Amino acid sequence: MSGTEGRRSRIAVTMGDPAGVGPEVVLRTMSSGKLPLDVDFVVVGSSEALEVCRASMSIDSPADVVDVGPAPAEPGRPTEAGARAALDSVRVAAEMCLGGAADAMVTAPVSKSAISALGLDFVGHTEYLAGLTGASDFVMTFVAGQVRVALATTHMAISDVPGALTRELLVSRLRTLDSGLKEWFGVRAPTIAVAALNPHAGESGQFGREESETIAPALAEAAEKGLDVLGPLPADSLFARMGVDGGGETPYDAVLAMYHDQGTIPAKLLARGRGVNVTVGLPIVRTSVDHGTGFDVAGSGRADHGSMMSAVTLAAEIARRVRSESDGRA
Repeated sequence: MSGTEGRRSRIAVTMGDPAGVGPEVVLRTMSSGKLPLDVDFVVVGSSEALEVCRASMSIDSPADVVDVGPAPAEPGRPTEAGARAALDSVRVAAEMCLGGAADAMVTAPVSKSAISALGLDFVGHTEYLAGLTGASDFVMTFVAGQVRVALATTHMAISDVPGALTRELLVSRLRTLDSGLKEWFGVRAPTIAVAALNPHAGESGQFGREESETIAPALAEAAEKGLDVLGPLPADSLFARMGVDGGGETPYDAVLAMYHDQGTIPAKLLARGRGVNVTVGLPIVRTSVDHGTGFDVAGSGRADHGSMMSAVTLAAEIARRVRSESDGRA
């Protein structure tokens, strides 16, 4: 028998910025009674901030907590202490995964601007976790049922996107996504549709040449490496084919979008508040909600924890699959 056989999975869930909706959606998820039964969950964050949220909203959460220190915060009013505690929560949860104390991590939303105000170069969870884990090839991917939308570029100005799209980048993203679909989602032979950058896929160069000069050559190289890729396809018609419901049928196993909003807008519309952000390519399993801190509704009791519920459920599924494959190789 292998050392992991029969062991329950353990998932670390970060609290997010304590001035946002993170503590609420985490505690409501932990107290929902709908968590996977074969998984133990631990919340990583400020015990102080979590207790304030629990008491003020009368949430009877049984969650165990790994405390990262005090973080006094008023709903809707981010603070330096809260931003630091939010970032410490992510770091500690990642270290738990890297050290074997957790099988996956789920992140609640943090404020990029509040963390950057600490004097840190922080552009998002994805890039921060890649730095912590030493990952060089990773893909931000949004999941809603069988719909999976990955991003070639993430947090950058639209004006910088064309220059950032290189043949090497796209081939790397496609290979990482293909591996993630196989290893984390159990798709044996993935088909990946690739969105064009320009309207009508450039219309034979009339609206841009990125399709012919960069994207198409990258797809040809990926195909030579054995990947099943389609495109570049006009983004509007590509996403229209993915149906009206995130749980419905889709003709592709994943879509690679060229930039952030090209992928996230349809992904979130298809998800209907139940989407999950997955960082494919990390050496650890990480999922997240598909929404922000919600400072405007924090403390009101109106935060929807549907995305967090989906994120912990998917993290458990991926962790279970990874462990099963690891046990099979042992």
